[in-house]
Order: sequence, then C-alpha cells, then structure tokens
Amino acid sequence: MRARLWAGGSLAIVGGLLMLGSGYSSRGFLYTALGYAEPHVSQFLQGIAASAAILAITLVEFAIALGGITVVAGGLVILVRHTTMGRTLIYLGGGAGFLGLLISFGLSVYRLGGLDPVLSYLPYWVGLVLAVVGRRISKGA
Repeated sequence: MRARLWAGGSLAIVGGLLMLGSGYSSRGFLYTALGYAEPHVSQFLQGIAASAAILAITLVEFAIALGGITVVAGGLVILVRHTTMGRTLIYLGGGAGFLGLLISFGLSVYRLGGLDPVLSYLPYWVGLVLAVVGRRISKGA
C-alpha cells in the first residue's frame, strides 16, 4: 500500500513537472495568439464583450500553466496519504491542462498547417499520461 502511494504520487509529481515545463514553453505561443486575437476581437466586439473575450483567452493560458501546478500538488497530497484529495487535484489539473492543450494544439495546426507542431507538445502529453497513471495507481491504495 505504501509503495502504491509512493509510486502514484511520484508519477503524478513528475508528470506535473513535465506539464509545467511544456505549458511554459507553449506559453509564448499563447501570448502570440492573444496578441493576434486582441485587435481582431475589439473590431467585432465592443466594451464588456471584448474584455470578456480577452479574459477568456488569458484564462486558457493560465489553465495550461496551472494544470501542472495542480497535478504536482495532487501528487504531494497523495504522498502524505490523502489519496482522495490528491486524486481529485490531479483530475482537475489534468482536465484543465488537457483542455488548454487541445485549444493550443488546434490553433497551431490551423495557423501553421500540418501536424509538425505535434512534437512540440510531446512533453505535455507524456506528463499528462504519467499523471493519469499515477492517479490510477494510487486508486487501489
């Protein structure tokens, strides 16, 4: 039981760190997307609607970065034997990060054409898989 908690928590921490590293490396791309979208959003939307659209783009950016932090926190919580809370944090962090990754990936495929950007997201996918495996391992403990 202790080995399962240690293995699950450790995998989640490593996965979260990979997600963090990849999230921050793709963060420049999201800032570029935000800079691209900002003038166009203000052309089509006015006032509060334009501010809300810019805020939504910014929140997606933070969801990618904070997804890794939440997964690392979940792994640490599992290591101190609070498995339900740790698994919930991993679930929330992985879900938020996965949504942000899909949006960023789709935008890069659309803008850059082709599937070449897939390799730039590989560390994130590996981190997400490690976090899910860590969550699954800690389930039985």
